[in-house]
Amino acid sequence: MRALANVEGGIIKAEIELAASPERVFQSLTDGGELAAWWGADDVYRTTDWVIDLRPGGKWSSRAIGVDGAESTVGGEYLEVDPPRLLVYTWKASWDNFEETTVRYDLVPIATGTRLLVTHTGFGDRAERATGTGDGWKRVLDWLGEFISK
Repeated sequence: MRALANVEGGIIKAEIELAASPERVFQSLTDGGELAAWWGADDVYRTTDWVIDLRPGGKWSSRAIGVDGAESTVGGEYLEVDPPRLLVYTWKASWDNFEETTVRYDLVPIATGTRLLVTHTGFGDRAERATGTGDGWKRVLDWLGEFISK
């Protein structure tokens, strides 16, 4: 299944069904080596230098290098960590002037594996940024789906 993303009122809701257990999906969302393997594509950007302190209050960060060589960073703090059902963290991206938003992953077991629901909030009246980020989540979840299916 392809990822779906909807932006309404500055709130992004995206989802994908994955043929893997919630435990497996949670690992792909929290292991730096796995994140570097799937979050990005050679013709868009690659992520690298993942730092993960997976606990409430723990920090996370990564760097991205675009196909044109441009670098960006993103990071934040874990707010809730409840494997394999829930992960919530703040998101501060260099391309968004480090405005703080919040990402929530709900991992729901289904007969065929896991439904991953992503809710990204905190855009306020920045509708254009939310729309662009929603498009980004669709691409990111498709990359995760391809990785998980290997």
